[in-house]
Amino acid sequence: MAPALKPSKEDVLSAFRRSALLESARQVFGECGFERATMERIAQEAGVAKGTVYLYYSSKQAIYDEALNEGLAELDQMTRARLDEASTLRDAVSAFIRARSEYFLARREFFRMYVAAISGHVTEQRGRASEFQALIDRQTRRLEAVIARAVARREIRRVDPSATALAIFDLTRGLVARRLMRPAGTPEVAGHPDEADLLTELIWSGLGRAGSAKTSMTSMKRKR
Repeated sequence: MAPALKPSKEDVLSAFRRSALLESARQVFGECGFERATMERIAQEAGVAKGTVYLYYSSKQAIYDEALNEGLAELDQMTRARLDEASTLRDAVSAFIRARSEYFLARREFFRMYVAAISGHVTEQRGRASEFQALIDRQTRRLEAVIARAVARREIRRVDPSATALAIFDLTRGLVARRLMRPAGTPEVAGHPDEADLLTELIWSGLGRAGSAKTSMTSMKRKR
């Protein structure tokens, strides 16, 4: 078997520039929205000439699509790794909420870009909407599978795994949006449960079998 070829200096530099441009694009699209964002603004954010951006991306839509898709792929990888570590459904719900919260809170501008895309501001062109929907579906598919297994084991009451996964998806997005309304670095209020823990407890209370909700809420009160 032939040894893998070592990337050339040009390949490494190209990958570095592309990564920097995508990061700058996420910042600009998050701050300005798609319509007001410009290739010139992205170039300024990246510290390069406008022509350099066009060497890698033919249009604003092209760099938008790659910036969004790469961010979603990174989020999907992080979420998958956390879910794989979970041994119970409750752990999986907590892992899902925490992975997404941590990712978006560390990338505030990308979250704004992400929400705008979900709202359909940019994805309404033919073909692009279905492609983006596939990316969103992938974000919940693994959680849906974990929920289905928990139902089969009678770990929780019988629920629709798809609808439940989507509900957790939306609740987590709401949690992140609420957190982003606060100034960056705002600490948790002393004596109050962590918001991710609180949301996990509320979801688990709704999913648990008879008696589970009471036990879960009692546990949450003790944490206070």
